[in-house]
Amino acid sequence: MTNPADHSTSLAAPRRNSDFWNGTLLHALAEFVRKLDFLETIRLLTLFLAVVFGVAHWLFEIVARLSFLVFVLRPRLLRRPEFWLALAVAGTFGVILRWEVTDNHKYLLVYWLWVLFVAHLFISTEQQERTIRCNARFFLCLIFLAASTQKLSSPSYRSGEMFEHLLYVDSRFTAFGKLVGISPQVPDAVKKRIALFRSPFAEVEGNELEIPGSDRARAAALLLTWWDVSLQLLIGSLLLFRRAVTDKFAHILLLFFILTTYLPAPVFGFGWILAIMGFTLAKGKFPKIAAAYIICFALILVYQVPWREWVLRT
Repeated sequence: MTNPADHSTSLAAPRRNSDFWNGTLLHALAEFVRKLDFLETIRLLTLFLAVVFGVAHWLFEIVARLSFLVFVLRPRLLRRPEFWLALAVAGTFGVILRWEVTDNHKYLLVYWLWVLFVAHLFISTEQQERTIRCNARFFLCLIFLAASTQKLSSPSYRSGEMFEHLLYVDSRFTAFGKLVGISPQVPDAVKKRIALFRSPFAEVEGNELEIPGSDRARAAALLLTWWDVSLQLLIGSLLLFRRAVTDKFAHILLLFFILTTYLPAPVFGFGWILAIMGFTLAKGKFPKIAAAYIICFALILVYQVPWREWVLRT
């Protein structure tokens, strides 16, 4: 005859195990993040961004690698304003010299490097932290509110045409398109028609070209369009209030935005700098959310696995 207590113990074991993963592990990570030095963590995350996802220009690449070497040999130099000035100046020249092909988030990286330079001009660590946090909030509000305003003012964006075009012609979205059920034959046909339109020997009536499409692509494009602009508008608006409850919701939405956007769209540097700014605002106020940003950094790196090639081969 078995003891009822034995059954209660065996039934409670899985729950305790689940509590460990859901509570204790997250608490331990949050405690680890809480003990991290704020300024040192921001410096290291920014240096990693500059070296791995930096401005695609030889001058900046050389300066970033030399800066990393200097950091390895003399870590304390990371606290010097001259360290960040060198990176900021090299980044500025890099985006100016290649402005026509430079992605928007590279400009944001350069702005952030200038922020770190200015912050390190102050002797007081409190003033440095205040400067970095203030600019992190400013840039997050500016990025998301300006982007959502510009998108909502564009008829071609509101109609879903922009994302539909990307699903057809942008190779970065080909695998995602296949995952949502868009036949690879449709993008191929679109690319052929666009190539015809660009040919100097082609005669197109009215300078307009009707391209083939699919209902599934249009539906996916509309969903992506309003999911993207709604999230951006909400994040930027919530951060304006500077209240704990609105900040918490903004962080949750920002984490969701990063984790869901930069898997199909491989603009990893953008995701990384948004995570830095989010972490900057969460550190010290929301330990578990700050821990979630650390997980986010790891996932951005994991997102670089060649899953697109795997999908296209199937």
